[in-house]
Amino acid sequence: MSTKILHFFIACLFTFSISYSAASNAVQDNKRLPEIGTTGAAFMSIERERVVGDFYMRQVRSQAPIIHDPVLDSYLNSIGQRLVRNTSGVRYPFNFFWINNKEINAFAFMGGYVGVHTGLIDEARTESELAAVLGHEVAHITQRHIVRRMQEQQRSMPMTIAGIIGSILVGMANPEAGAAGLYTTIGMAGQSQINYTRMYEQEADRIGLSVLLAAGFDPRGAPDFFGRLAEKYRYVSKPPEMLMTHPLPESRIADTRSRAENMQRVDVPPSLDFALAKARIQARYIGNSTQSDFQSMRSSRNAINQQAGQYALAIRALDNGHTDVALELMQPLLERAPNNPFYIDVQTDILLAKDDYETVLDWLRGKYVQQPNEPVITLNFANAALKAQDTSLAEKLLRDFLLQQPNDPLALDLLTQVYERNGKRAAMYETRAEALALRGNFKLAIDQLHTAHNHTDSDLTHKRLNARIDQIRNLEQQVQNLM
Repeated sequence: MSTKILHFFIACLFTFSISYSAASNAVQDNKRLPEIGTTGAAFMSIERERVVGDFYMRQVRSQAPIIHDPVLDSYLNSIGQRLVRNTSGVRYPFNFFWINNKEINAFAFMGGYVGVHTGLIDEARTESELAAVLGHEVAHITQRHIVRRMQEQQRSMPMTIAGIIGSILVGMANPEAGAAGLYTTIGMAGQSQINYTRMYEQEADRIGLSVLLAAGFDPRGAPDFFGRLAEKYRYVSKPPEMLMTHPLPESRIADTRSRAENMQRVDVPPSLDFALAKARIQARYIGNSTQSDFQSMRSSRNAINQQAGQYALAIRALDNGHTDVALELMQPLLERAPNNPFYIDVQTDILLAKDDYETVLDWLRGKYVQQPNEPVITLNFANAALKAQDTSLAEKLLRDFLLQQPNDPLALDLLTQVYERNGKRAAMYETRAEALALRGNFKLAIDQLHTAHNHTDSDLTHKRLNARIDQIRNLEQQVQNLM
């Protein structure tokens, strides 16, 4: 693949970002939608698309403020995978991840990767609204919109593409700075580019809304969320840059609402997990909500809001060092739902903060026996074992976990610490190499593997390390070939 082609891919990332906009007019009905080119199969194979997506995800891991929070990751992926299971045209596994950023944004790129800003769930009022955004992004991927646009734009001006690349790289970590540069660059591309994007948005709207319904969410979540966003920024003197390139005209919102209302009505009960995920993000990551806000939630007549408010207060108390207060707040929540992963995670952190290792290990051991495949429990158990100096237990838990989730950065970092505590230098360097490779730092990963090689006399280990070095070099060469 040429440099131009890779650049076209990068340019499309923010183009298909929701970021303040992206309406979801989705449902199959008799309203004809535009036919937009081919699927791009001749331009880029599915396998090459996966390679490019994998490469870019490694760059995102190294540059973007990704949240490695087992509880939030588990929740987001449960919603995302539920949508994927009800989507046609799925060609590879999907991965959903959080970006710690207050801006209202979600984006998709090749290989089945969907990033969600913490600001998005802060703005969403229901789980169906969150799912509406995810469904829209999933549709962009299954319909190969990025590849199709790359195919259409392969004659774009190199200067324009180069400008977009810089904005994208900056924008992943600093969306305000990146979006400003992005809009300036895209503005030179002309109105035809914007119109073409709108056609893709319309296709993603239709498919996304259908997927939303099939997955059991309320299709009204789409017009409710996007309509509210449009109204919120309607009268601002300087609307967000992505709202300029992806406007939400009244006609589009009306069409979305019309499609949703013509679909089967789904009465979705309020989701406790959604409320807890939102409260966790508000209390620990965003910081927009005050103590009084959570107190008001706790005093609500709504049982779910009560629990979410109390949960947020417990997190705030824990993070501020008030462990006794946090423990008192968590007790009634755990009595009500002793196996809730959100509660288990905070309770673990409280007991660790109090250095009550015996209690926390006994407690988590029981949870692990009940739910050995629950990632939140496994990672909390391993972390507790590490802090309690039971490195043998921690190593076993993490090695077993990584057999199922080999690309989990948190598990790799914890296992690296375990090996360091145990004095297993070769294993420590090897595991550190895998974490570096996940972030696209292939050269340093290879250096770490060479160092591991020097810390062992085992011929079998030497052979395995040499094989892994060759694999990473091949991966590095794949990236060079893309360029």
